[in-house]
Amino acid sequence: MAVVVGFIPTPVGFAALEAAQREAERRGGPLIIVNVVRDGMQGDPRHADQGQLERAQDMVRRASVRIAVRQEHTDDDISDVLLQVVEEEKAELLVLGIRRERDMASHLLGVTVQKLLTSSPSDVLVV
Repeated sequence: MAVVVGFIPTPVGFAALEAAQREAERRGGPLIIVNVVRDGMQGDPRHADQGQLERAQDMVRRASVRIAVRQEHTDDDISDVLLQVVEEEKAELLVLGIRRERDMASHLLGVTVQKLLTSSPSDVLVV
């Protein structure tokens, strides 16, 4: 079954990617790596450039499952884009990374993470 990872080019994002790869291999894949770019927000550190997407792909190149990398653009809610990919791919699992410099409670109350946790049709793994 498919595993989708919401990827951002940070140490936390790469940790989520590693966990997603393990889960995709355990479940028989594929692994879909998704970076969402919010239009009109140039310079956002969550937006991966081509080199960062290639680094992510190189990191999982030896995976025993099919890998797909998608960069989705939106002027709307990032969580809506991830939910749409989960549904399109009929994913069994959505993997998200959370920033370590904040405590868990503040992230669970964040709009994007809260929406994904409560609205995803798949299981959600928070790394």
